[in-house]
Amino acid sequence: MLMLIGVFSVIAGLAAVTDDGYIKGTSLNDVFLVSFKALGFFWIVIGVVKAWAGFALIQGREWARIVTIVLVFLSAISHLLSLTSQPFLSILFIVIDLVILYAVTVRWEEAKIGMGD
Repeated sequence: MLMLIGVFSVIAGLAAVTDDGYIKGTSLNDVFLVSFKALGFFWIVIGVVKAWAGFALIQGREWARIVTIVLVFLSAISHLLSLTSQPFLSILFIVIDLVILYAVTVRWEEAKIGMGD
């Protein structure tokens, strides 16, 4: 799930960087004091690191849990920035991030069965 949402984050980031009309906010150039292109580049970086961390989670790496928790937190905060301009997509990303957070924190022992260990 983390790798899939990472790919979707990269796609959303590329759309935000290349298409000026992708994110429509109240201001012409900014979404809560962050430019569209900066938010798009952030989503691309977060998406690539999410896909990498997802691959590490499949292998059962313990350090990937901490990286995933930080990434999901940062991703949810960044999608809160675009909540007013893209409510459905932002809420969808935030909900999936929360499901991933739940899986790597509360349900880790059940999820770890069958992984690289």
